[in-house]
Amino acid sequence: MKTALAPRNLLPHLISIFVFLAVCLYLYHPVVLEGKILDSNDINQGVGASREIVEYRERTGEEALWTNSMFSGMPAYLISLNWSGTFLTTAVQRVLQLNLPRPIGEHFLLFLGFYLLLCAVGLTPLLAASGALAFGLGTFFGISIEAGHMWKIRAIAYMPMVLAGTILIFQGRMLAGFLATSLALALEINANHLQITYYLALLLLLFGLAELIRALREKSWVSFARHTAVALAAVLLAAGLNAGRLWNTWEYGRYSTRGPSELSTIGYESSAGLERDYAFRWSSGKWETLTLLVPHLYGGASGGYRGRDSETGRVLRQNNVPSDQIRQIEAGTLGYWGDQPFTAGPVYTGAVVVFLFVLGLFVVDPKTRNWIVAAVLFSILLSWGSNFAAFNNFMFDFFPGYNKFRAVTMAIVIALTGIPLLGWLAARSALEAGWSKELFRKTLIALGITGGTCLFIALLASPPRFEMDQFPGWLLDAIARDRKAILRNDALRSLFFVASAWGLIYFTAKGKLPQLAASVLLAILVIADLLPVNTRYLHRERFVSRSRQIFVQATEADQRIQQDPDPHFRVLNLQNPFNEARTSYFHHSLGGYHGAKLRRYQDLIERHLDPEMQAIMSEGRLNDENSRVISMLNARYLIAGAGQDAVIPNRSALGNAWFVRELLQVQSADEEIAALREVDPAATAVLDVTKYDAPAFGYDSAARIELISYEPNLLVFESESAADGFAVFSEVYYPEGWTASIDGDGAPLLRVNYVLRAMAIPAGSHTIEMRFQPRSYSAGNRITAVVSFLYLALLGIAVAYRLKKSGSTKNA
Repeated sequence: MKTALAPRNLLPHLISIFVFLAVCLYLYHPVVLEGKILDSNDINQGVGASREIVEYRERTGEEALWTNSMFSGMPAYLISLNWSGTFLTTAVQRVLQLNLPRPIGEHFLLFLGFYLLLCAVGLTPLLAASGALAFGLGTFFGISIEAGHMWKIRAIAYMPMVLAGTILIFQGRMLAGFLATSLALALEINANHLQITYYLALLLLLFGLAELIRALREKSWVSFARHTAVALAAVLLAAGLNAGRLWNTWEYGRYSTRGPSELSTIGYESSAGLERDYAFRWSSGKWETLTLLVPHLYGGASGGYRGRDSETGRVLRQNNVPSDQIRQIEAGTLGYWGDQPFTAGPVYTGAVVVFLFVLGLFVVDPKTRNWIVAAVLFSILLSWGSNFAAFNNFMFDFFPGYNKFRAVTMAIVIALTGIPLLGWLAARSALEAGWSKELFRKTLIALGITGGTCLFIALLASPPRFEMDQFPGWLLDAIARDRKAILRNDALRSLFFVASAWGLIYFTAKGKLPQLAASVLLAILVIADLLPVNTRYLHRERFVSRSRQIFVQATEADQRIQQDPDPHFRVLNLQNPFNEARTSYFHHSLGGYHGAKLRRYQDLIERHLDPEMQAIMSEGRLNDENSRVISMLNARYLIAGAGQDAVIPNRSALGNAWFVRELLQVQSADEEIAALREVDPAATAVLDVTKYDAPAFGYDSAARIELISYEPNLLVFESESAADGFAVFSEVYYPEGWTASIDGDGAPLLRVNYVLRAMAIPAGSHTIEMRFQPRSYSAGNRITAVVSFLYLALLGIAVAYRLKKSGSTKNA
């Protein structure tokens, strides 16, 4: 089967790319025209989390594989790490994104990825372009970009490319499919968002099951086995192109919050993954799925209302309520009223898109239709999370790997791929079929289902009533009328676009419109439908100049702490410390912002750091009893605000390392973490003797040990003691990659106090070095580089073969 990917006519492809660029520039014109940046929470947090790593890279040209900026120390694998071996995927990614600035490049990649998929299944370039616009302008993506989820967007953009390559393999174009699938999947993995890659695997699994069923029915076992073998080979090649990243991620995953806890009483059922309540906290309501068709069915964004002349505002002004308070009430009551704790906006895939999807149920070949519909339904069920507990609890408890991921609403990305795919296959069928009563009947059914749903919502649906005892009845009535108006207006808006899409199909089938004009008009209709909804969330206020980026401006508290001449200490921000990385931008922090911190450190947060912080705030002071673990982690300063007077010096901080008098020997991880409530960490270290042998040592009260050189990957200490001693280091213990030496000779590292490193140090003066040199990085990087060259060789052979074959054909 020939596809529109053939280079016989590049002009339609160039036009499509130009349209994608134009739409991106419209959405993000402040970036290009005014030099502004998108002030996104996750981008800001990423800047804070990675500052030490980036500065080390710029200063030395080397990679910081470890950082002390977050959670008292953790691997940098999933924060910001460059891999020299990934030169191939890095170069291809830049080419595909046209080296456009963030976030324009990421959004362009969404359009391009789906465009390639639609071309691969045989759509004309202009029709494929309208489908790519429909996919890329879904509000889920714009809202994700607004939140700063750039790695997620990249991973989603590569999903259609991987699917395109896989489809080519099963179409029999195995060489092209193999090369496309392996490269696209390598880019997908390199995007470093395992949750999206996991959903891609589910999508491909459903596609594979459909092909298996077809092979069983048609008795085409040999063909199916051959295609499957090529697809699996592509997966292996893609894994090889990311060997280092996958190795590091797998290794780190065993010790992160995605892995099991060593505690026997962890407070939830699945010790090998996330807590179910945590994973399902963001679960889409069942009826909320209809926002795919009507965007403001449950309002827009939490705490955000951009409408005008609301009834709520009018009655408040009549009662002389100040303007600022009116805006707060409108935002809090008219923003979002769905089941999720909060949301940045609805998942709207477009009324035109949903209409075409429903039409696809009747006009697309069942062999293609069925697996796409199954994938869409499966995706929606997963996104319901706790609102469909019978199904999702089973998935969480028994389906491999599913309990490693949170925010199950994200599973909707499968549907967001399948709905426009089936929709544009339906559009091709309808536009090419010509007029028939059967087609007219099917389009009327699709119109009745989608348009009828919009009309029903507009006329009969009633939003939940806002209730608050402090609000008078007249205000609650006004809020109810506003919510109803928001819902009704959007439902009627969707009805208009559904009817317009139906009219476009009808007049084209009747021969009133040529197919080329229909493709252009369909693109215009998609843009008119989706672009204004996107700008409800990607509005100008989200773009700021770099000088206005408050996140990277040091407060008076930061400046006071930075006056300390010794930079080797940590800081604890008492305000939401474990969900922010701004502190990490300026200091080594006990807190941070990351979805996969070390499991043992999370245990420490829950058992000790959170209780100690609560005790400090409730007692209004810092003392030796309420800050033992905080002091053990060398938090020399605590911050309770932005002003200089918000800085709380901790004179009990134990420093970078110290000698202890004794060991408290325990028999389990439970005993080890519990003992930290009782012991004085300055004098006693807690050692789990089921994991380590307790060394014999003495104690010299005049002994000293201090950090004399710091780099993320290399710590150098000097010690002096009249007796053999046992030193505790205020450095997080990680079992893979850290090595220690005393005067150049290897020495064992032990874990004490549940999270810290320790060593037995002989009497005398010594230099102690700790190096972080994980084999998973160095060896994995070499493997990646070798496989990258292998891929280039295969590509070269394939191109030479095609050129030779083409030449032979011409000569014949």
